[in-house]
Amino acid sequence: MSRVAAALVLTLAVAGAASAQTTDQNPLAKVKALKCRFTVYASGAWSKTQEPSAQVRQPETLTLDIDEIDTDSGSGRVTGTSGPAEVTALLTYSSLHFMERSVTGTLNITTVFSGPPDAKTFRAVYTRHDYLPLNLPGYQSDPSVSQHYGVCDLVK
Repeated sequence: MSRVAAALVLTLAVAGAASAQTTDQNPLAKVKALKCRFTVYASGAWSKTQEPSAQVRQPETLTLDIDEIDTDSGSGRVTGTSGPAEVTALLTYSSLHFMERSVTGTLNITTVFSGPPDAKTFRAVYTRHDYLPLNLPGYQSDPSVSQHYGVCDLVK
């Protein structure tokens, strides 16, 4: 078999498998509320020469409550350290994403990864991106970025 024919067969097989996977099969499709806790995180920073660096840290546990989840309309509400916020929800065949954004430039994304159909706890990651440019004599603000790792429990 030629390389082109083999590549075509492989492409069609992958495309068929991907199209067979639907969001209906995701155990998170019917979830209405989650309680999340993140116990480890990495924070990023840039030096004065613009070189990036990151540090892994173990903070006090960060908790988020996600409720009013409606995967059909793509909405939900996240309550964390700064009170409740309306979020956009996106269900895929392997995860459920929540995106919170503000007019000041903050972007927070929570991803909950699917598991077995009977799962009650799911792996999750929460990412924060924030930057408010501020220049004062002797001070210049920096972007604030972090990624938190933990789990979300199903709330009934």
